[in-house]
This record gives sequence, C-alpha cells and structure tokens, in this order.
Amino acid sequence: MRHSSALWFLLWRWLPVRRRWGVIQLIAVLSAVGIALGTATLVSVLSIFKGFHHAVQSVLLRYEPHVRLLPRTGSWFQMSPDTLELYARLLHARVVMPTITLRLVVRCGQAFSPALLIAAPEEPLRRATALAEATVIGDFLFRLDGMPAAVLGAGLAERLRALPGDTLWLWTPTMLEQLALGFSFHPGVRLMVAGIAQAPMGEHHGLLLYTDTAIGRRLAGFPAQGWSTVDLWLSTADQLPQALQLLQQRGSQHFRSIPWYELHQQLYDVLRLERLGTFAVLSLIVLVAVFNVAATLRMSAVRKRRELALLRTLGMSATDIQRLYLRQGCILGGMGIAAGILAGMVFYWGQQHFGWIRLDPTRYILAVLPVLLEPWDLVLIAGVGFALVLLAAVVPARWAARQPIAEALREE
Repeated sequence: MRHSSALWFLLWRWLPVRRRWGVIQLIAVLSAVGIALGTATLVSVLSIFKGFHHAVQSVLLRYEPHVRLLPRTGSWFQMSPDTLELYARLLHARVVMPTITLRLVVRCGQAFSPALLIAAPEEPLRRATALAEATVIGDFLFRLDGMPAAVLGAGLAERLRALPGDTLWLWTPTMLEQLALGFSFHPGVRLMVAGIAQAPMGEHHGLLLYTDTAIGRRLAGFPAQGWSTVDLWLSTADQLPQALQLLQQRGSQHFRSIPWYELHQQLYDVLRLERLGTFAVLSLIVLVAVFNVAATLRMSAVRKRRELALLRTLGMSATDIQRLYLRQGCILGGMGIAAGILAGMVFYWGQQHFGWIRLDPTRYILAVLPVLLEPWDLVLIAGVGFALVLLAAVVPARWAARQPIAEALREE
C-alpha cells in the first residue's frame, strides 16, 4: 500500500501541467487542447450524421413500409383477407396494405410519360402514408365526380402538364406491344386527375401514379386476391427484427420479406459509409494530438533521467516506472477527452433544444440541422481516444523504464 501511495504521489508531482511554465508544459497543454478539439469534433459530427440518418429513416417510413412482401417467383402472389388479418395480428402491424404495381404509359392531352402505377385501397394508403398531407393541389381521392381518379406525383404531373380535373389515358406494355404487332388498338383505361402530391422522396416518387385496386387489377390482369406486393407498417421500427423472423418462419416459401433499408440499399450504404469514413478521418485529428502526448512524456523522461535512476536504486521496478508514465499519458489524454466530450455535448444539447444551426426550408425538407446521440457513441469515442493515448504513451514509458541506472547517474 505504501509503495502504491508513493507511485501516485510521484504521478501527481511530476505531472507536466503542474510544473513551472516551459516547453514541456506548452506541448502538454497543446496536446490536451488538440485532443479536446478532435473529440468535440467527433462528437458533434457523429451526432449530425446520426441525426441525418434518423431523419432520412423517418421521412422514408412516412411513404415506404417497414417490410415489403414480394413474390418468390413470378410477378404476383395470392393472399386472402383472412391471411392478411392474421399477419396484422401476429406482427402487431399498424397497417397491412396489399398493392398492385405496374409500369405503364400515361397520356394527358398530347403529352406522354412513363409512370409507375401504385394501386391500393384508398383508406389504408391514407392512414399508412403522408401522401394526403403531401397533396399540394386537389384532393387525395380515387373517385372524382363518380369517375375513377388518380393522384399524380409532382414530376409526372409536370411532364404531362396535368391539373386536377384533367383526363388521363393509361396503357400497359402489353397493350403497346399488341399495337406494335398490328393487333387492334386498345383505347386504354381512362382516369381523372384528383390531386398532385409533392413527396420529398426524389424523382422516383415524383413519377408515381396512385389509384384504386380495381383499376390496377384491370390493367395488370391479376386474379382475385392476387397482389404484386404486400406492405406492412409496424407499430414501431424496433419490432422489425422480430417481424422479419416471424415472416421467414411462416411464409418463406411463397414470398420474400424485404425490410425498408434493403428497399433503399444504396442510400443506406452511402449514409453508413459516410459516417464510418468521417469517423475514421476525424480520428486522425485525435491521433495527431496524441503524438504531442508522446513527445511530452519523452521530454519529461529525458529531463528526469537522474530522478528515475535514483528511484530504481531505491527499489522501484522498471514496471512501476513504465506504469507511472502510462498513467501520466492517460491523465493528459483523459483531460482532453473529457473536455472534448463536454464541448460536444454542449453543442448537441444546444442544437437539439435551440436549433442553433438552421436550414433553408425552401431547399431542404428539414428546417433545423438534425442531431442524435446515444450513450454508446460517447463510450465509443472515449474508448478510441484512450486507446490512441495508450498507444502513444507506451513508447516513452518503455524508454523511461529501460534506462541504465549506472549510466544515468554517471552522466548526471
């Protein structure tokens, strides 16, 4: 116990920041400040990336399902209303919505455009998605003045120069193929434009056309209870792993279960790679500052060669000397890491509660820069910082422990 107390006494007494001002103290302070800046940057940037990731997920799940069931073979599969109700009950799903999807050509007046038809029941589609809120012109309706109607994406409406009340004509690729082969021309399916939706989901969603299931079944030629996909909206995203496992057990022979992040695999991979790459690059800031810690300990050990030799002659082992300098490095690095985490938390708290950094709502779907931070993120950043500090302190600590006692005393 007395030996350990002496080691802690020397640790506190020889700490570079406690000595009179000099080159060693300047380098020690600069190293702590550099580690603090790097750590604060890591905390802030990681919280921003996670905030964007969560915001993108929230926006996607306002228009896309948590899980989409696709046919294992062919372009459609059958699922009865009783089966749909069973899955809704087993998965505690908020909405279970069978849909028919079909690529087709749309004409409005003299304008033509390709489009992707989404045929689904109006009420479940209204409850599951934010399309009704995103309808900026007209109404989200599938019947208008007693006629079948559709809601167009903004991009499709712009291509067709369509407005609510206009008439659309729809042709499937099969109808166009028959026309090309010289068969009798099919007049197509007539719809009215009920509304135009501006969903913040890019060009793909801008070319969508939403209408009732009956129209989709008429165009696709599917049998009764035949669907292209079945979309599932769960109560919370946390239920996704259990839902995927249950679906795999019960229906893997008839359909494939695709989670939301696989539906947008490229976007999800880009967000993940950007976060990992940014974390690796910003860790280099901490690494550069950590080299200053190594320089500080080495210079301190060179200056105290005589004291180290005297301690060795008094019975202190080389392991104790090495442990002494390792602890000094941990204290210097710990001061910088703690200050950096505190500064990063201040930024996170201020951005979350006061929105210090705002975005232009006319250009972005978010009005405030999103941030999100979890305790595990702080543990990861602190762990990486301490690991770098320990690696930097090992070399000067081993050098100090291996100094020849007789030579050091002779030189001094």
